[in-house]
Amino acid sequence: MRPFLPASPAAIRDGLRTPLLLLLVAGPLPGQSAVHPPAVTPSYEGMGPAVEYARAMLDAMRIERGVPGLSAAVGIGGRIVFAEGFGSADVENRAPVTAETKFRVGSVSKPLTAAAMALLVERGQLDLDAPVQEYVPTFPRKRWPITSRMVAGHLAGIRHYDGEEFLSREHYDTVTDGLAIFSGDSLLFEPGARFRYSSYGWNLLSAVVEGASGEEFLAFMDVEVFEPLGMMSTVADQVDSIIPYRTRFYEVANDGRVYNSPYVDNSYKWAGGGFLSTPSDLVRFGMAHLDDSFLNSETLTEFWTSQRTADGEETDNGIGWFLGTTADGTPAISHGGGSIGGVTYLLLLPEEGVVAALTANTSQGVGLHRAAFLLAEAFRAPVSVATAPDPAVAAEWAGNWTCDAFHEDPEPLVRAEFGLVERSGRIGGLGVWEILVEEPPVQTEVTVAWSDPESGRLALVFVDDRGNPTRIELEGKGTEVTGTWSDEHRGDLTCRRAVR
Repeated sequence: MRPFLPASPAAIRDGLRTPLLLLLVAGPLPGQSAVHPPAVTPSYEGMGPAVEYARAMLDAMRIERGVPGLSAAVGIGGRIVFAEGFGSADVENRAPVTAETKFRVGSVSKPLTAAAMALLVERGQLDLDAPVQEYVPTFPRKRWPITSRMVAGHLAGIRHYDGEEFLSREHYDTVTDGLAIFSGDSLLFEPGARFRYSSYGWNLLSAVVEGASGEEFLAFMDVEVFEPLGMMSTVADQVDSIIPYRTRFYEVANDGRVYNSPYVDNSYKWAGGGFLSTPSDLVRFGMAHLDDSFLNSETLTEFWTSQRTADGEETDNGIGWFLGTTADGTPAISHGGGSIGGVTYLLLLPEEGVVAALTANTSQGVGLHRAAFLLAEAFRAPVSVATAPDPAVAAEWAGNWTCDAFHEDPEPLVRAEFGLVERSGRIGGLGVWEILVEEPPVQTEVTVAWSDPESGRLALVFVDDRGNPTRIELEGKGTEVTGTWSDEHRGDLTCRRAVR
């Protein structure tokens, strides 16, 4: 677990001397406009505080990590309540990210493909427990039989990428042509013996979809999944096609410099990681799984039930989805994706009716996993803020603070030291946090990215230098207060303010 993480006291002091350079809480500074409203307007009614929270957190993540462009959307109860872009879709041509910008979604292509499989199961055209050769007779038989269920659950023993295969530049005209990369290889283990993630397995499943449906895979996805769900911005990442609003793809070096990603052709892995989409489309897809209008409840239960290894160990993976919980124990269904020039995260909270999706146009991680959980939490119970920023209230929280973060142990996991300053009635600043459980302890610079305080209560989002967000909430008055921290986990805080 990587919990609430802590710059140095010197950085805090320097930050307090130059607050205008630090504050991200009241929107971008002059010349820093980075938030781009969507062409399709989401329903913001009653969501104002959560929207402002989301904007500040996401743009701070983008800036702190140096990511060129990022986009996010949230849906509640069947309607999109937030959908915006941040930064650049094309750095050279200064084209902004909008809600219509298409990103590489990587392995989030797997749950998209799982929906096609689910439809075929409901129609009686696909038996998940039949040998895959029943649908793909050209796939070589192995030492042990493998089924679509095993393959979808990463239990079949099919290998993952090897060497530089992830950088493939070769074009494959059909999904069966792409199987040649791995079809001649032996299984890594007897199916069911253990969990081993494999995108190649999902490439095989695209051929299964073709065999079961009698249609080409991409055509089936378009007609049976994307079009019925209104996912008009979700397409295969065809390198030779003109695709409107497709982002450029980037790499961010350790020194913060941005480069173009290397050229790749993803035609070998449409189902494993080859689609383009938008967060809004992914939210539409997720919301379609929250009732029985698209798939029936029995099918969803089957696809959202953890598979088990042969010795009975749960894998926390169903068919196309990972299974977990939020910090408060609410069931969470999700999948992440990493591509050359793209990262994505899709999160569903079925009991809450909430879906969150985030994308970025870089190969490097940017905390989308954590951000999805924090967005879902904010929008399912919108954060409260003062009706108007109040400098007097904000001044109550200004100063230098030290916080200890706890999680299921009496000893603190993390110690945070940060300075808060007031600007236009809002609060922000810089700090460090130190992971005490590491040997030696690890220090990380953080930005306090958002705050609109109330008397006796303060909600903040900290973003570390890797773009990972953590939310903290403090309550009380005076020099000692208590609170909680949360990302996908949650714990307690005790905080002390230096006497001025």
